[in-house]
Amino acid sequence: MTIRNAQFALAADIGGTNIRAALVNGEGHMVGRGSISTEPDRGIEDASDRLTRLLNSAKATAPADSTIVGIGVSTAGPIRPDTGTYNHPPNLPGWHDKTMKPRLSAAMGLPVWIGHDATLAALAETRFGDHLGAENLIYVTISTGVGGGIIANSEMVTGASGSAGEVGHISVRTGAYKCNVGCDGCFEGNASGPAIARTAQDRWNGKGPLAKMAGGDPGNITSRMVFDAADDGDKIAQEVVELTIENVSIGLGGLINVFNPEALVIGGGVVQGLQRHWDKLRKTVIQRSLPGYGESINLTATRLGDDVSLLGAAQLAFRQARRL
Repeated sequence: MTIRNAQFALAADIGGTNIRAALVNGEGHMVGRGSISTEPDRGIEDASDRLTRLLNSAKATAPADSTIVGIGVSTAGPIRPDTGTYNHPPNLPGWHDKTMKPRLSAAMGLPVWIGHDATLAALAETRFGDHLGAENLIYVTISTGVGGGIIANSEMVTGASGSAGEVGHISVRTGAYKCNVGCDGCFEGNASGPAIARTAQDRWNGKGPLAKMAGGDPGNITSRMVFDAADDGDKIAQEVVELTIENVSIGLGGLINVFNPEALVIGGGVVQGLQRHWDKLRKTVIQRSLPGYGESINLTATRLGDDVSLLGAAQLAFRQARRL
C-alpha cells in the first residue's frame, strides 16, 4: 500500500502475551508491522530493548521524505500515563513501579507517550471507527477480563493516577461470582469469557450439545462453546447466555447513566457471541438505563478488531505531538 501522508507515528501495543508495533500515518494506514512474545518474566528492560528493535524495523519502512512525530504505546495496565510507570499489572509480573519510557525514548531518539490500552481503543474509535468525531464515547472490552476507555468532551479520562476506566469492577450482581482481584459480583467476575465458562461449568449436567462440544469434560468449556451450544438448543447454555446478557446490560446501563455518551462500543472476544443476540442486548440495556438515555445511545460492536490498540497508540502520538 502506498501511503501519501508525509507524517507518521510509530505505534506499539504491549499485552501480556505479545508486543506488536507498526508505522502508522494520520489516516490509519499501517506498514512495517511486527510482533514478538512479551515474556514479561525477562524483565521490563529486556522488553524495552526488544521493542526498540521492533520499532526500528517498522521505522525502516518509512518513505525517505517522511517525518516521524514520535512513539505512541498502548499497554495493559494499571499504569500512570505521564511516567509510564506500572502499578501492580496482573499480566506483566515483575513490572510494578517500573517504566520503559526513558529507555525507549533514549534508544529511539523520539518522544514517547504511553496510555492504557482500553483508553486508547476509545480514542481510536472516535478517529477511525463507526463514530468518527464523537466527543463522548465509551469503549468496553469483554474478553479474558473486562476493561473500559472513556472519552469525555473529546478528552481521554484517565483519573488521578491514570487508572480510570476499570469498569470491569463495578458491581452488577452482589453476592454472585468474584473476579480474580476479589471484587464481589463485579462485571468482570460475571460476564467475562472465563466467567461465562465458569457459570456453565457450575450448571453442568453432562447432557446436551454443550456436553458434546466439551468432550464430556466441563473443564473444557469456553464462552464460545456456551454461545454455540445455546444456538443448538442447549437449555443450560441458553440460561447462561440470558444471564450474561443481563449482567452485561447492568454494567453498560450504569455506564450510560453516569457518562451519557453519544456512543458505546464493545470489543473483545465475547462480542462475537453477543452479536448474535444484539437486539435482546440493546433492549435490556435500555431497560437498565434512565429514560431517554439508553434509547438514544449508539451501541455498536467494534469493527477495528485487533488494530484498535495500535491505531489508538498512533493517534495518541499525533495528538501529543501537536501540543509540543
